[in-house]
Amino acid sequence: MFSLIVAHDEGLGIGNKGIIPWNLKEDLKHFRNMTIHKRIVMGRVTFEGFKKPLPERHTIVICSPGKEKEDSEMVSYVTDFKKFLEENKDTDEEIMICGGGLVYKAALPYCKKMYISLVEGKHEADAFFPEYDVNDYDVLSVTPYEGFKVIEYQKKA
Repeated sequence: MFSLIVAHDEGLGIGNKGIIPWNLKEDLKHFRNMTIHKRIVMGRVTFEGFKKPLPERHTIVICSPGKEKEDSEMVSYVTDFKKFLEENKDTDEEIMICGGGLVYKAALPYCKKMYISLVEGKHEADAFFPEYDVNDYDVLSVTPYEGFKVIEYQKKA
């Protein structure tokens, strides 16, 4: 099953010039707790922003043909994201979609759950999460933090 995890502001902003436009330590802890020991999926630019693979996770990097590197124990590369989504949509394992904007947009129809950190306000952004209709989801939980809240959504059947 695909789930996605994202922090976006009230204008759906997720990044600016390759960095997150806010500094919320509790959200970083939440991201770690939700992705640890799982396969995580992200675009090449997002992955390169981390500088190195995240520990205790296997990262699947979505990239254009010719941009992939050799697979390792912690990282594998996929050049046909649609095929990957189709081949893994019915797995029992929770595979976490972690961005960026184009990866979220392609994966959103496949995601059964969304873990959204809704950051207060609107920040300067040049990368955005795709628009979504909250009426397509049930709210499983809302957890408030200083400066943001985490909303867990489950797609309606």
